[in-house]
Amino acid sequence: MSVFSTTSDGPLTDGLPLMKKWLVLIFFLLAVCISAYYYTIQVEQSRKLAFYNRPFVVNKKGKARTGYAVPFIWRPISPSPFNVFFVETSCAFKSSVKPGFLHLSKRQACAIYSTAVLNPRHRIIIVHTCPLIQDYSQRWEEDWPELLSLGNVGVVEAEIPWLLSETPVASLLNGRLNRSAYPVEHTSDLVRLAILYKYGGTYLDTDIISIRPLDGLGQNYIGAQENTVLANGIMNFSPTDVGHQFIEETLSTLKFSYEGSAWSANGPELITNQLRKFCKLDEKDTFDKMGKLDCGLTVHPPNTFYPIPYWEWKQFVDETSWPRIRDQLNNTYILHFWNKLTKDTVIHVGSQQPYGIVAANYCSPIYHKSGDVF
Repeated sequence: MSVFSTTSDGPLTDGLPLMKKWLVLIFFLLAVCISAYYYTIQVEQSRKLAFYNRPFVVNKKGKARTGYAVPFIWRPISPSPFNVFFVETSCAFKSSVKPGFLHLSKRQACAIYSTAVLNPRHRIIIVHTCPLIQDYSQRWEEDWPELLSLGNVGVVEAEIPWLLSETPVASLLNGRLNRSAYPVEHTSDLVRLAILYKYGGTYLDTDIISIRPLDGLGQNYIGAQENTVLANGIMNFSPTDVGHQFIEETLSTLKFSYEGSAWSANGPELITNQLRKFCKLDEKDTFDKMGKLDCGLTVHPPNTFYPIPYWEWKQFVDETSWPRIRDQLNNTYILHFWNKLTKDTVIHVGSQQPYGIVAANYCSPIYHKSGDVF
């Protein structure tokens, strides 16, 4: 009889039921393994988010702090490429500062909200160097429920000496920093580098709006604000490898080159000169189309973060300029709004001012709770 016989006593049909059982079993085990893999990923992501929302009881400076579902991180910050830092240094080196609330402006809250929504896997950490009152958590829930509800936004109360401790620039606290002509700005320059040195991740200024996820930018990057100048308002460096090495060398240079009388000497000028040295770039090399360099760092061109240069800041508030700005944003991830220049300019809710249009699209709950002015 042929081996392809379909009768009941043929060798092929005798093996089919057993083969089907084995196939079913194999597919079942494969499905279980795939389900277990994705379940593990979901549990890990949920665990990271729960870090911010679970109950806590912590003793700090002899005082107990308790609460739940409030965005405080009363634990050490962990080194991670998923850290995103916003830093508040407005009370730097004031002789006497009473504990208070974290007063976010609507524009600052928009920066944080837009970044948190677009980057749910990241830990958005507001580093606050001014002391906070004991019942601040209640006020937070009343003032900014939009941020609280996101689940990945937290606040760290951290004194400047602690932030700079165990870094190459810790010695600057011995008089040189608090004698600065620009104490707030220079403290901010140092603190942002110190935080990335200790913990890695991304630093963002509070006068930005995120319009695309950070994941598309890679790691170990900085942005050019002009073809020949880097800016320190948006930076990412890993807590290890080449990113950490660059920050360490930059801080070591700053320890000796710190200049207290020049506004940008410890920020854009320092970063620009240090990157040229670190990556062995020629003075004639421009930053407009660099991308990833042989040294392992990436320089993003101006339109990635700073499509509108600071000398054209009025475009952000001019109702006729939105079509021009819109056409420049195809490759933009974050818009920097130059707060030093725009802070006193009124943005009317519902107007065609570009700043307001971007806010309405990327931080709508914050923008629309603003009343008539954003």
